[in-house]
Amino acid sequence: MLRRHLVSTWGVTAIAAVGLTACAELGVVSDGTSISVGKPSKGYIIDGARIPDKGEGFFTREVWQQRGVRYGTDEMVDLLTGVARRMYEKVNRETRIVIADISKKGGGPAEQWHRSHQAGRDVDLLFYVRDARGKPMEPDLMRLFDKAPDERLLAKDGSGITIDVPRTWLFVKELVTAHEAAVQWIFVYEAIAVKLVEYGTSINEPEAIIQRVRNTLLQPKDAMRHDDHMHVRLYCTPEDRRLGCRDIGSMANLEEREQEHAAMGGAILAAMGGALPALTTGVPAAGTAKVSAAASRPNPASLRALGRFVYTHLDRFQLRR
Repeated sequence: MLRRHLVSTWGVTAIAAVGLTACAELGVVSDGTSISVGKPSKGYIIDGARIPDKGEGFFTREVWQQRGVRYGTDEMVDLLTGVARRMYEKVNRETRIVIADISKKGGGPAEQWHRSHQAGRDVDLLFYVRDARGKPMEPDLMRLFDKAPDERLLAKDGSGITIDVPRTWLFVKELVTAHEAAVQWIFVYEAIAVKLVEYGTSINEPEAIIQRVRNTLLQPKDAMRHDDHMHVRLYCTPEDRRLGCRDIGSMANLEEREQEHAAMGGAILAAMGGALPALTTGVPAAGTAKVSAAASRPNPASLRALGRFVYTHLDRFQLRR
C-alpha cells in the first residue's frame, strides 16, 4: 500500500513519501503509515504510531505509561495531539488532557485491562475535573462519578472532585468535529452524557452539533458503564477498510462527515477558481487561458483548510521520525 500526501499550492506541488516496507501479513507494500486490521476486539496494527508520554496540551500518568499500551493508528495520534493542542488554548493553558490506554505495540489482546483496544482505534481519556474548592485540576487517576443531589457530577470517593461539565463539553465537541479523524463512538455513562448534552443546549450550541454529540455518546451494554473515563473509538479509514479493517455498529456519523467533507472540498475548489492550480514555470501551458491575478488569489477559507492539512501531517512526521 502506498499512501502519498499531495499538497498543491499556487504553482508548487509537494509530494511526501517515506521509505517502503513490506507488510507480509497482508501481501501488500506499506509506505510506513499505519494499518488497522480487523475489529476493535479482534484485530491488530501494522506500523502503529506511539504517542509521546507528554506534549503540548496532553500527558499520560505513570500508571498508564508503565503498561505500554501507547500505540495507535496515525489518525488516532493525529486526533489526540491536534485536539489536545486546541483544547489547551481553549482552557487558557490551565490544564492538559490526560491520555490513558490506546493499544499495545502491534495491537492484539491486552486482556489484563481491555477486551477491545486491539486495533489502534480505541483510546481512554479522562474528564476535565475541578477539585473540592472548584479549581481546575489535572486528574491523577480514574475516579467513579455520579450525579449528586445538587446535580453536580461528583466523585464517589469523598474527594469532592467534580467533572467540569463546560470544559468536558468543549472536549467532546472538539473530538466529534475534529478534522484529523472520524469518531464513531464515545462510550460514557448515560448520566454524564445527559449532563453534557443539557449544557450544550443551555449555551445554544447549533442543533446539528448537539445531535452529533448525542449520537456519539453511548453507554455500552456489554461492558462497564464508563463512569470514570471516556472511551473514544474511531472509524476505519477508507484505505484500512480495503485492507481488512472492520467497523462495528452505526455508520451514520461517518456518512454525515463524508457529506460535509465533500461540500467543503467543493467550496475550496470554488474559492480557488474552480480547479486546483497546475504546476507553473512562468509560461502558460499550451491550450490554457491566462488566469487573472484576482481569480487566482486564494480564498482565506481555502488557506485555513490547507493549513490544517499541512499542520496535521507535520505533527505526524515529528512523532514518527
